[in-house]
Amino acid sequence: MNSGLEWDENYDEISDATKMLFLERDMTKMQAEKPLVGKPNESWYYSSGTTNLLSGILRSQFESHQAYLDFWYTDLIDKIGMHSMILEADLAGNYVASSYAWATARDWAKFGLLYLHNGNWNGEQLFSKDWVAYATTPTPTSEGSYGAQFWLNTEKQFKDVPKSMYYADGYQGQRVYVFPDQEMVIVRFGLLNFDENLFLKGVLESIK
Repeated sequence: MNSGLEWDENYDEISDATKMLFLERDMTKMQAEKPLVGKPNESWYYSSGTTNLLSGILRSQFESHQAYLDFWYTDLIDKIGMHSMILEADLAGNYVASSYAWATARDWAKFGLLYLHNGNWNGEQLFSKDWVAYATTPTPTSEGSYGAQFWLNTEKQFKDVPKSMYYADGYQGQRVYVFPDQEMVIVRFGLLNFDENLFLKGVLESIK
């Protein structure tokens, strides 16, 4: 989210994000074609276009389209038993990494547990714990609010929640919260009309 490329992330009106999700055949290209409006690594701005750009970059690493499509399941989703997971692709065959990922709350909890255990699943290291450290380190100029595809609490944005907590933020309030110090994962499905800090505080108090 620190590329410096122009992007409008707005779901209340027609924007770059909504045009990408509803009009673009290939969702991996729109961000790459935007002009540079800031300096890379000095201009943080949330962009779902960046996430889909990463999906396109990942696809280019495989010898075939099928290998790219299989990889997400064979090397991650199936290995942790997220059997309800459905990932949607755009019309060009790219996984829409920013959106359109469907799974039960229990399966999203497995995703959180994988990060809680630093990429290790039942003794198999699916990705390096160094990646988890990187993903949970604040991105420059994000004011401590964002790592690599995860939101952070390093500046106590949630004042009654440990600074080490981090979370995946889905559409309109769907969340996967990871609490390393408490060895706990919380999954919430629902809309944003709730006091997030109070909700998390109450859960933490209930387990003491």
